[in-house]
Amino acid sequence: MKKKYILYGVATILLLFVVGTCIWYFTPKTFLKGVDKSEIASISVFTGGAGGNMTLENREEIDIIVTNIQSVKMKRGEFSSTYDGFEFRLTFKDKNGNVIESFIINSKSEIRNDPFFYECLNGELCFAFLQELENKY
Repeated sequence: MKKKYILYGVATILLLFVVGTCIWYFTPKTFLKGVDKSEIASISVFTGGAGGNMTLENREEIDIIVTNIQSVKMKRGEFSSTYDGFEFRLTFKDKNGNVIESFIINSKSEIRNDPFFYECLNGELCFAFLQELENKY
């Protein structure tokens, strides 16, 4: 009789774990969620294609990028940890130089934040704007 209760307990814990993992995986993610754009003092952008680095400190440029990223809901996709290469690695820093968040934008619809790729559910990312800034700087 005791073995039966132990078996039910283990099965219940396993079921709760699987359900919780599914809820977490399928819940949309918003990058920079809860971050006030005024907290971000600079964005370091490393371009994977050209190998260049630029630091954005212009308030308008920062606001455009942060507002765009915060407005797009993303869904988790396949694992990204085995992939190399990227287009733009963005590192958001506060006024003290502390990293707030860092991730990769590969296209107008894809963010890579290991261990997953994320695809846009609504709207597009500011990929074209980042390309313009790359040409500008």
